[in-house]
Amino acid sequence: MRVAASPQAVFAHLTDLDKLPQLSPENVRCEFHEGSDRIAVGASFRGYNRSGTYEWHADCVVTEFEPHRYFAYAVPPDFEHATIWSYLVEPDGDGCVVTESFDAPLLAHPEIYPGRVEGRRDNLERACEVTLANLKAVFEG
Repeated sequence: MRVAASPQAVFAHLTDLDKLPQLSPENVRCEFHEGSDRIAVGASFRGYNRSGTYEWHADCVVTEFEPHRYFAYAVPPDFEHATIWSYLVEPDGDGCVVTESFDAPLLAHPEIYPGRVEGRRDNLERACEVTLANLKAVFEG
């Protein structure tokens, strides 16, 4: 999604754990684990989430980080079927293009977490659209 703001400003917003939950339709709060205080490779944090009446928390570890451009994190860390979430911010004229994506191999294995994966990919794709629309609204009103 194109956002009429500098890549630096948008990236700073995306990597601020106090602001990130304001964008997401599921994430309600994030906090760094002890020993981490900013988004960087190896930083760990916990996200608290809600979808309908279902609430959960998930531990995350930043796996890739390129300042003002890209970061990715694994949820949960050290799990064979971890979901990788990523954000790419690319300059575009007087603004930038932001891409949020995920790779969720667990969705191909309902036997591991039965009853929780049906329709989940569609929900996550819609959540990405909502997150990006909310990000755009932060900077463009």
